[in-house]
Amino acid sequence: MPTIAMVGDIFLQEALPQTVELAAVTEVLRGADIAFGNLETPVSARGAPVEKWINMRMPPELLVDVQNLGFDIVTLANNHMMDFGDVAFFDTLMHLRQRNMPHVGAGENLDAAWRAEIIAIGGTKLAFLGAASTLGIQSAATDERPGVAPIHVSESYNIDFAGSMEQPGSAPYVFTRAWAEDLDRAILAIEAARREADFVVLALHWGVPPFWRSRFQDGLADYQIEVGHALVDAGVDVIVGHHPHSLQEVEVYRGAPIFYSLGNFVFHHNQGPVKDTPISRNAPYAVSVDRRNRNWSETVIVFADISADGEVAYTLQPALLDDIGNPQLLYGDEAATLIERLACISPNADICCRAGMGYLQLP
Repeated sequence: MPTIAMVGDIFLQEALPQTVELAAVTEVLRGADIAFGNLETPVSARGAPVEKWINMRMPPELLVDVQNLGFDIVTLANNHMMDFGDVAFFDTLMHLRQRNMPHVGAGENLDAAWRAEIIAIGGTKLAFLGAASTLGIQSAATDERPGVAPIHVSESYNIDFAGSMEQPGSAPYVFTRAWAEDLDRAILAIEAARREADFVVLALHWGVPPFWRSRFQDGLADYQIEVGHALVDAGVDVIVGHHPHSLQEVEVYRGAPIFYSLGNFVFHHNQGPVKDTPISRNAPYAVSVDRRNRNWSETVIVFADISADGEVAYTLQPALLDDIGNPQLLYGDEAATLIERLACISPNADICCRAGMGYLQLP
């Protein structure tokens, strides 16, 4: 009966300390047969920063800390993987291969980016894929270009003139839809993985962080529901969401959980060489939110226990990032409070709490 541990965003800028708290995290991750997370950074000391608001990069020597923490496989499909261009991206692939660490969600071309990683545990074959809707300029893989597996999104805006006259400066409502050709390509990849595997896991980099949202759109973007449901229909067993850097709701659709965002898991302050870019200097917005407030620090580890007959049980282990950005497990009342809050924002999922752990009840 294989167990998969799934977590949120991973970004290291310094070696992980040898603490009791991190030893406990390592123990639970290594207790699973496979631990899967989103590596939110290229792994390289080379490359030139592309023009964007934030550029992130992780020193190659820290990849061993990621592996020692217990991770077996990562998704590279995110909005930072191409932050330092093709040179750093290919360095990332090289360093992962040198450490025999499988990856999904990005590659030398579109086919490679959409290629599933199949891992057999006992008599069960597990398929892992990754994709992103948070796409920087030229970060999407094509037939001729390296990058991440893309699901592009189109936007349109509703201007409420009467409302704007009464509330000048109000944000418009943003409608979003996935590109049909990208969704079709995702479905083909999932159907191919489904033919090879007994259980399919998809990591999706999508959604909107809290301080980026319009006041009256404090929830999911339209395209997330469209994409999530379509990919479950295609054969995905569980969707693990990243990017908003905060916990967001859980939905159960046709018996498959969609974890829209698991939040940060290991997320250090960015100490990279790029402190200021033309984009960030001239952006019409600024981040005034403390990135170490409770929104950015709460997370859960999701465990999927797959029985011999294919039944799946989901358990949620609450955790909290410390001031550095390293996770520590939560217990007792503090853990129960986090699970209860997640249950409150998840109207389409039956989440209960027992002894500080969350349990997702499938219909």
